[in-house]
Amino acid sequence: MKIAALLPHVEVFGGVRRYLEIGNELTKKRHTFILFTPTGDKPHWLEFSGTIRPFEAMESESFDIGLLSEYSILPYFDRLKARAKFFYFLLEGNRREKEVVRRPFYFLGNSKGICRRFEKKYGIHCFRAPGGINPRIFYPLEKASAPSRAAENTFKILCFGRIYKKRKGVHQVIRAVEKLYRRFPQLRIIFFDSLVGEDRRDPRPLIKTSVPHEFHLNLPQSRMAWLFSQADLFASAERRAGWANTAAEAMACGLPVVCTPSGTGDFAIPGRTALVVLCSHPYFLSRQIKRLILDEELRSRLARAGHDKIMEFTWEALAGRLEKIFLAVLGAPGRGPTP
Repeated sequence: MKIAALLPHVEVFGGVRRYLEIGNELTKKRHTFILFTPTGDKPHWLEFSGTIRPFEAMESESFDIGLLSEYSILPYFDRLKARAKFFYFLLEGNRREKEVVRRPFYFLGNSKGICRRFEKKYGIHCFRAPGGINPRIFYPLEKASAPSRAAENTFKILCFGRIYKKRKGVHQVIRAVEKLYRRFPQLRIIFFDSLVGEDRRDPRPLIKTSVPHEFHLNLPQSRMAWLFSQADLFASAERRAGWANTAAEAMACGLPVVCTPSGTGDFAIPGRTALVVLCSHPYFLSRQIKRLILDEELRSRLARAGHDKIMEFTWEALAGRLEKIFLAVLGAPGRGPTP
């Protein structure tokens, strides 16, 4: 198959990673994967084995499949010549959703939760395409390679640090840890994020807490497993997530996870692979974090089960699923198979 995908840029975002990783895996399967961006620049932070071209080169070719997730470049996608076009829903709540679902597209969702929401809201078919994780970047370090938190007499909680995005729930995690800090003075918080592009704000000055903390900014991909190895658990309080990238990455790195159901429904099975709070309120988060502080056996059990579960959602597995969906749609006389 000849596949085209459109992105507004190739900076360090979860949605960009999705297309770069999918493109790498589909290229391995001997499909042609061409990524179109406004300028045709290559990503500097992640290896990409497909082809990148500027938008101006797009109309000179025809494709079997077109892929898009970004509403702002819909006019370019409309001009793409493709036998079947797929809009890949990564988040909900965009004001242009109704405009997209009226177009003659097929639809993908990056989690079963987001698929169900769009199907119920708009009466469309949405193919399940959850994932993924790159186990060459996100993996458990050997215990001997990670520092001994017991020797340091600390207990470290890792949290994605994009605090200015309210739906990420960083404030809720901070408040939850603060509730526990008086009883557990050994608590520390590790934040991380990347700062790229003109519209990205430095989150570090916005972190206000009495809990000792550190912030890792712009770590290279080769250091991600090291970063996750510094913590004892990962906490997330996301809302309106499609696929919760950081929670999935934490599981892949062998961390026990406390999270909301938002974007984690495919892999966070309550009490089995993660501790899941239905409400992102700090009170409920703190209760589950406390359980893990006090119960080392529970931490170990969740870490093992979580890692095993998330390995079902590698980019390789997702590419195989997409390949089957694309081939089925191209061979179908009508709108293709139901999800």
